[in-house]
Amino acid sequence: METLTIEIKSAKARKLIDDLIDLGIISLKPDQPSWINLWNKLDRQLPQTEPAITEDEILNEIKAYRLEKQTNSPA
Repeated sequence: METLTIEIKSAKARKLIDDLIDLGIISLKPDQPSWINLWNKLDRQLPQTEPAITEDEILNEIKAYRLEKQTNSPA
């Protein structure tokens, strides 16, 4: 089996392709979207909000947690 991409430039060509499909000689498969197209579609569906906490705040919390754990751990 061979897969080809065909650009149809005429309604007559489309009719011929439809006839070949009806005869069972060929089959038509829809285009598979690329990964980036799928990602963009999913990204548009996600809520577009700003994070409630900044990266600096996250890093400060990590440092505070580590410092607390370090001072409270038995030596």
